[in-house]
Amino acid sequence: MFTRNVSSGADAAHRPVPAQEWPVVHDLNEHVDGSIDLPWSPEPGTDAKYAIFPKDRRVTADDGTPIAYTIRNENGPAHPVLFASGWSCSDAYWALMEPLLEAAGHPCIIPDTRGHGASGLPRSPGRGAQNLTLDDLSMQRVAGDLVAVLDDSGFEQAIVVGHSMGVQSALEVYRKIPDRTLGLVLIAGTYENPAKTFYGMSLGDKGFPVLAAAMQWLPEIVKPVQATIGPASVGHFGARLARAAGPKASAADLHPYLLHVKQADIAVLVRMAAAMRGHSAADLLPEIKCPTLVVAAGHDVFTPARCAETMHHRIPDSELITFSAGGHTLPIEEPEAIVEALDHFIERRLPEPKPRRKPTRRTGTTRKPSSTGRQRSTGAEKG
Repeated sequence: MFTRNVSSGADAAHRPVPAQEWPVVHDLNEHVDGSIDLPWSPEPGTDAKYAIFPKDRRVTADDGTPIAYTIRNENGPAHPVLFASGWSCSDAYWALMEPLLEAAGHPCIIPDTRGHGASGLPRSPGRGAQNLTLDDLSMQRVAGDLVAVLDDSGFEQAIVVGHSMGVQSALEVYRKIPDRTLGLVLIAGTYENPAKTFYGMSLGDKGFPVLAAAMQWLPEIVKPVQATIGPASVGHFGARLARAAGPKASAADLHPYLLHVKQADIAVLVRMAAAMRGHSAADLLPEIKCPTLVVAAGHDVFTPARCAETMHHRIPDSELITFSAGGHTLPIEEPEAIVEALDHFIERRLPEPKPRRKPTRRTGTTRKPSSTGRQRSTGAEKG
């Protein structure tokens, strides 16, 4: 069930670059554990057990971080879609939405976030991620990675679809390249520190420094918990018990994500969460001029619906859809309804797609990213 509230207020061949051919970028610096600063990549095949969309392309971010991505339906005639994933999230969250968008003609650009899946980091994280700074994992850095992927993809513009932390990074993409952002789709996320609304209270925000310190100095404490992630039913039960997964999130759909978490460096994720705490796009919201669709989940215990409602009220001419029974795993709970709403949104709010520009590079070498009302309410229930 969802409620809708509306407020007006050319193709070239791309040779995928195999992982073994990826160039190594050298930028020597010594770090706290005595290691040498070299861009770090996970071992090839690290994501084989959980990746839904194999990442056959790579671009190097401006700090040397290798970012892995893929394009599905590259020659599709509709507007390109660039996905911005959530904290700790694999591409499993796009597994059900992407085929629907592809069927509607959209080229779909799917990156792995730095420190996630097949994407790397600016240097080896070290024990407890002590070699990484908050800037290394900031929302601005993640947004820069997304811009680098868009640059490398050969598409001039895209609709940016973000989930959870991806809402924060999607907003920063708009800040960097407003003229290339065709639209924003912000799903089950917020525009600033999510720890303040974790389980509806600020306790998580206040206790976070203790968790961060524990993970920095005693990162092994989480290994026994990660080791328990195995059968899909067990992980699904735990996610439902913690109210992290909504009622329509099946064990099979959630399992690839849980396998990603099992292999992840939790200390890196905690450091990234710390960067999320320090981020805010509150100043940006009133300045957003592109069509924006905000999607809320009524039972989201991480970023409650009120976060989406605030974004909706502050972003001029934005539209809001609320899935009253949905949880934080909304993209795998309501993929058909979200894509249907997105299709209607695009039809009403976006111009006809432009021909794709020809890419300037197809060799897999390093590339740097570019820088740079009225109110009406309607209600609809849909089963």
